[in-house]
Amino acid sequence: MRIRNGLAVVLIAALAPWGAAADELYDPIAIFLTWQADPLTTMTIDWHTEGEDRPVIVHYRTAGEGPWRSTGGDTREFPFSERLIHRVELTGLEPGTRYEFRFGADSEIYQFETMPENLVDPLRIAIGGDVRHEKEWMDRTNRVAMDYDPHFVVWLGDLAYADEDPRLNYRWYEFFDSIKETLITDDGLVTPIVVMLGNHEVVWLPRLERNDGLHYAEEHGWENHDAIWFYELFAFPKEPGYGTLDFGDYLSLIILNTDHGEPIEGRQTEWLEEQLAARQDIPHVFPMFHVPTFPSVRDWDTWGSVDVREHWMPLFDEYSVRFVYEAHDHAYKRTEPIRGLRVDDRGTVYIGDGAWGVSERDVHPADETWFLRESKSVRHFILTTLQGQHQHHLMVDEHGNHIDEYPEGLTRMQIGD
Repeated sequence: MRIRNGLAVVLIAALAPWGAAADELYDPIAIFLTWQADPLTTMTIDWHTEGEDRPVIVHYRTAGEGPWRSTGGDTREFPFSERLIHRVELTGLEPGTRYEFRFGADSEIYQFETMPENLVDPLRIAIGGDVRHEKEWMDRTNRVAMDYDPHFVVWLGDLAYADEDPRLNYRWYEFFDSIKETLITDDGLVTPIVVMLGNHEVVWLPRLERNDGLHYAEEHGWENHDAIWFYELFAFPKEPGYGTLDFGDYLSLIILNTDHGEPIEGRQTEWLEEQLAARQDIPHVFPMFHVPTFPSVRDWDTWGSVDVREHWMPLFDEYSVRFVYEAHDHAYKRTEPIRGLRVDDRGTVYIGDGAWGVSERDVHPADETWFLRESKSVRHFILTTLQGQHQHHLMVDEHGNHIDEYPEGLTRMQIGD
């Protein structure tokens, strides 16, 4: 278990400007961490400001040790907002190490941890999708997830439900407010996030027309499935909305784009095969995307699912992918292990279906649906724990109740706590 308490309070008191009270320390209106490259040796820090003129510099050091180092970054506009997005990528860091950082001598001090060099100790990931219908729901699931001390969080699209509509920017503000209020521990340790595209991160012209906002698209030349906000707000994945994060030689997250500006078939499928072929020696390879292969709510032949089954599922079979994460349906599901559209112990388990902080939908009954092992209408997250070659997946609802587990009957204590 990582120690999170008792360090930062002393450091803040020691390093704050002489005579400055805690409430006078500079603190940006939004802050979150992610990666663009190796999570063992890098960290990308984003923060938002409004009406401030400060240098885009992060000062950092190993927690409590040595002089501060500084790295500069860049600034971009938050679309249709007075906010500015500042981004700095720290590189050349040591694996499995706690660092502290600040935005100047008058700043609050935050911390982060680089990912470990190996899986001798358990690595915990909180995973889900469809994040914010109501901030209250997002906050609640965030807080329960943080009770499990995750090393990072993954959100599988449909983040703020802002629908690329300038009138809905307040939803993005609430999304980032929730991150700052709930994904930072009391001692200032910031939990990184990894995000991907969902259908609510792209322009959908019929929705804009229905909501009397089509003029924004016409004025700016937007087309269906443009992701104007997403690519400004998040450093990874860059266009065309898919990419891989490799954690040493033990974990690969393959982030995919289920037709949100990039077709499933064609070059993305070719890229996916290259990624899977190159990672056959990695013990934990997780493809992740928004629209489910096997929907728990929508029809079998729904948009996107058909193409995923046709183009990606054969690759999951060929390369013996153990687990795939999906979202979109606002429910929870776990499939039977499936190979070649049949239940097969050698097959892939598909898990989702995206209900982190949204209203739940009625599901297909698991006992009446050939591909479903479990299905529930419940807000939840998936706590994936990795240690050595082992995987354990504990499904937890927004109130902290355990709703499912895979492998069934295996407790977390057996692979570390």
